[in-house]
Amino acid sequence: MNGSQELSSVLPSHSLVPAGLGMAAADLASIVVLDDYGITTSRMGCAAIAFLVWDMLISFDREVEYIWRGPNGWVKWTFLLVRHVPYLLQGTVLTLVALVGHTWRSSQCRAWIAYQLISIEVLVVVVEVLLIVRVYAMYNRNRAVLILVLSLFVGEIVAMCTILALSIPKISYTAGCLITSAPRIFPTYWTISLAFETTLFALTLLKFFTTVVASQLRKQSILYILVRDGTWAYAIIFAVMLLNTLMYQIEHNTLAGVFYFWEISVMSFAGSHVLLNLRRLAIEPRDSVYGIGGRRPLSDMQFVHEETDITLVEMQPVPRAD
Repeated sequence: MNGSQELSSVLPSHSLVPAGLGMAAADLASIVVLDDYGITTSRMGCAAIAFLVWDMLISFDREVEYIWRGPNGWVKWTFLLVRHVPYLLQGTVLTLVALVGHTWRSSQCRAWIAYQLISIEVLVVVVEVLLIVRVYAMYNRNRAVLILVLSLFVGEIVAMCTILALSIPKISYTAGCLITSAPRIFPTYWTISLAFETTLFALTLLKFFTTVVASQLRKQSILYILVRDGTWAYAIIFAVMLLNTLMYQIEHNTLAGVFYFWEISVMSFAGSHVLLNLRRLAIEPRDSVYGIGGRRPLSDMQFVHEETDITLVEMQPVPRAD
């Protein structure tokens, strides 16, 4: 694909200038529009990175206390991946976006776009694993729930990877590697993830309402905090994924990927704060695990803190109350 073919693939369906001005003027006007869209994407990227770095700085004290002072393990590596890798990824992508006027080969653009999409797929998978851990804990390591959730999770990953494999070769982009349009199947990439996370949220609400149906739940109870975190995390992830889906459906220019940076920031924000709150609960034991008027439910979670070692959530079944 040469430069003229790439440019023609992103031209609007209607003329940007009067027909009598000729093809050269039309091409020039189109380039100006594309550059404006690229600047908008860059500004959105800068805002997303600024938000992520700001949030990291104001919560760094809790990060040190709840994460880095604990024992080495998968929790630290997961937090590192979710919290600190995303803004480095955003920085590399934004660097390319900022190279206005540089022309890349088609093979380079395709490889770069694959890198962007695979990176965000890895981030989505890791954050969803954290959300699965929450649901698994809430259901007291229920095997049936685990099998159901993992089956859906594996199906989601296979479907999303398949969509990426089918979509990447058909994505249109500018000579500066900005995505302008994608095949019709591509927006379902986010739809599948939305469906899976809606299922996790539904399981969270089901556990919440079945537990408190005959009791009053205190706002400082563990179950309340888990449901609270699950609700806001689901809401912001749903919103940004929906925006991405709509943009790729509606826009067929470089604005199509304008929320790419914000999806990374939102996933990082949600995943890191969910993990921080889980570790905080592990360090700060409470009188009542669920906080329901002195009455313990049939199944429960036990958060332990032994000496100076901060453990993750240790999920233990609780004997049935007589």
